[in-house]
Amino acid sequence: MLNVQSRRRGSGSGFGSYSHTLSVSWLGKRFRALAIHRGQLQGAWECPDPVEGTHRFTELLERAVAATGYSGETVSLVLAHPRLAHQLVEVPPAKGAELTKLLERAAQQQSGPLFTTRAAWSAYPVESIKGTPRFLLNLFPKPLLEELLAGARKANLFLTGVFPPTAVLQQQLQELPTPEADVVMLAADTGGATTVVVGHSDGRVLLARALPGNWNDSLPALALDLRRTMLFVNQQHSTDVRALYLFGSGAAERAAELQAQVGLPTRPSPADPHPDYWARTVLRVPPAAAQNFVSREQQMAPQRHRFAWVVGSATALSALACLAVAYSLHRMRTAELANLEGLRAQTAQLQARHRELQELQQAAAQQRELVNQVAANRPPPVAAWALGYLADAVPHELVVTNFLVRREGDVWRLRLAGMRQPPATNGPASTQAAVATLTNRLATGPLRLQLPGSPVPEHAQTNVATAGPSPKPVDWVFALSEATPVESTPARGFVIEGWMQP
Repeated sequence: MLNVQSRRRGSGSGFGSYSHTLSVSWLGKRFRALAIHRGQLQGAWECPDPVEGTHRFTELLERAVAATGYSGETVSLVLAHPRLAHQLVEVPPAKGAELTKLLERAAQQQSGPLFTTRAAWSAYPVESIKGTPRFLLNLFPKPLLEELLAGARKANLFLTGVFPPTAVLQQQLQELPTPEADVVMLAADTGGATTVVVGHSDGRVLLARALPGNWNDSLPALALDLRRTMLFVNQQHSTDVRALYLFGSGAAERAAELQAQVGLPTRPSPADPHPDYWARTVLRVPPAAAQNFVSREQQMAPQRHRFAWVVGSATALSALACLAVAYSLHRMRTAELANLEGLRAQTAQLQARHRELQELQQAAAQQRELVNQVAANRPPPVAAWALGYLADAVPHELVVTNFLVRREGDVWRLRLAGMRQPPATNGPASTQAAVATLTNRLATGPLRLQLPGSPVPEHAQTNVATAGPSPKPVDWVFALSEATPVESTPARGFVIEGWMQP
């Protein structure tokens, strides 16, 4: 929503057109409400415990109404929230609806890195550079704003205004005792954070920022951010900030320390930092400079509500009893049709969900069946076991050159060949001893290799006979060639054959 800035100085102690409203200041975790009736303060209430999250807005409004005796229907809110952001943008020259479209597009582009949802926004013009219009956008997540509006309606109230703290500080900027030509910086404690407005004392704003922390708990970090803000203003507007004013608790006590770190004349703001200041001052902000997040249509909701109530009452008083009954029946029929449409929509959603779950169940069953088939037909990794054990079983005098494992039914045939590693110190006798050691380790170790001549189990023979063609052997070194019998090369090589069953 576009709000045009007013450069008139605010004055007076009244509440302007907001003669009957509940004015709320929600700064960080501090929630305070003032009930205004006919321009006079009727009652005040502050939540005794820190408030976090917008989900409690309905409860807080109901407690405020009960504590203050408020009898109206409108609520205005000045809000300092961690998700509230300010961005300086430039747009092409435009007016009216075209300008609103340009600012809407700029707001959504600027909110992309800040929010995951669309943004609610308000804007007011700042001093332009080289004739290019510039606006300061106030950005706030739209779902949170809608939650606030819905929370007010649950409390039977209309939220007609949601204002950033900069709207109040802009009015306070006009009350500072400085020449209008000088650029000053006004920093206010807004519930643990610091809201900064830079501009002239006639209300012309150059920049606004929301900084984490304040001078009471993080003065060095705040001083660094303030110096960066001064540098940005100098770069953008080619002007220097002349003074720094602090508004809030502890401003007078920390002004000298902050001045030493910032390098600017620093003093407390002349405004009274009373807890009611925010809620009071926002009601005196001219509508053109209010920077309201609530759309014009939603602001008019109370008037529409009252108008509808008057028309309905007049119609009810002037209508005959039969017409009243007919109207009641019509309302009941409309409600039933709406309920029917709602049930149809729910039925369609449930049916779509049911089909989706059936498809997921079928897909899961197919995957489970595939996994079962793969797991059931997976052969045991006998070849890997044999090769792993062979690394420990082979004596250091021998080297294996051929290794073959072949499955035949439930039986695995193993054949390995090798030779003696040079130099051979004891000749054939040493080779035979090493081969005997290897054969003994294979026969007695975890492989339990059965050498030729050992009986094959009866069930294994049956399986071998009925197994059909044997699968392709597992060759871990290279293809086994026709090995020479051990007897013909007793001093050079060896061949060991056998079978095993996992």
